[in-house]
Formats: sequence, C-alpha cells, structure tokens
Amino acid sequence: MPSDKNDLAQRIAICKPEDTVRGFIFKAVYGLVEQRVGSAGTDRMLQQLRINKMPVDFFSYPAADFLRMLYTAADVLEPQYPSIEDAIRACGASTVTGFFKSYVGNTLMKLVGVGEPKRVFSSVDTIYSTLVSYGKRSFEDLGESRLLLHYRGDMQPIYFHEGALTEALHVLRGNGKATGKAVALDYGQYLLEWV
Repeated sequence: MPSDKNDLAQRIAICKPEDTVRGFIFKAVYGLVEQRVGSAGTDRMLQQLRINKMPVDFFSYPAADFLRMLYTAADVLEPQYPSIEDAIRACGASTVTGFFKSYVGNTLMKLVGVGEPKRVFSSVDTIYSTLVSYGKRSFEDLGESRLLLHYRGDMQPIYFHEGALTEALHVLRGNGKATGKAVALDYGQYLLEWV
C-alpha cells in the first residue's frame, strides 16, 4: 500500500519556509534506497522529486522537500519491507547511521561514549538542532533503562522518529526500542526502553 499522500500534504502544509533539514539526512535516505533497490529506485525517486543533484552534507534544505523525498522513498522501498511504516522506520534508521558516521556524530560519540543513552538523550534538543531548524525536543527520565522524549513542532512522521531513535539505541547500547505516540500532527512522544 503506498504512503498516505493526504498525510504528506498535511505535514507539508505546516512547514514554514525557514524549516530546514541538513543535506546528509537526504543523502542517508538516498543511500538506503540505492542499497536496497539500486539505481532504478534512486532514479525513480529523483525523477519524482525533480532533483538534479544530491544535497551537500551540512547545507540546509527545505523540510518540505525532505518530506517529499521521505514519502517517495517509502513508496520505492515498500516491497523490501513488511509495511510502508517499516519502510519509513528504515529511512529514519538510515539517518542515524549517517549521523554517527559524520564528523559531528563521531565527535559526539567520543564525548559521551557508547552505552549511555540517558546522557545522550538528555541533550536531545541541542543535538537535534544541529540537524534541523524547527521544533523543540525535551527529555523525561523514567527511571532505570527508560526515558520519554517529547518532540514538539516537528512535522516528521512518528515512524521516522521511531526508526531513528531505535537505531540510536542500538548504536549507543546494542539493543532497545522506541515506541512513538502521536499527540498531534506536529507533536510526538517517544518511549525509549533498553536492557
């Protein structure tokens, strides 16, 4: 089943012109499509998006363009995953892999160290603001091996952040899961749990 274009239109409608996403996030999703589907998938995706060249890693690009790319990528990737939601989660996970391979992500890992999810996620708003220009994120400690993140003013779908946050837990801890709950179109809560 293809991605929900009505949902995409609603998310694009709440984007402001100043809402941006870093280029390496676009490139991470592109790389996932290339890896899983090959050039036929990337050609289809770029043709639908009317993109002539790949974004530059740390340049900023419109969030609405990223949403279009994400939903197109999910449609291209859907046959590779159990559901469209899982394809969107995989796109989110790919952006975290790209982040931790970047200079900024690599430096962050050296500063906070592997195995310390609460230490990393307590700075979620600062970290995320290096990646996007919109929204506010906050951290709530729920005791041992659990925390709750609040993403306000963020137009990305819940599944995208579930994939990204679960992948971050795997990088930091080797296991764990993020479960999202939509409070509003631009407000999601994410319960993170690990052992």
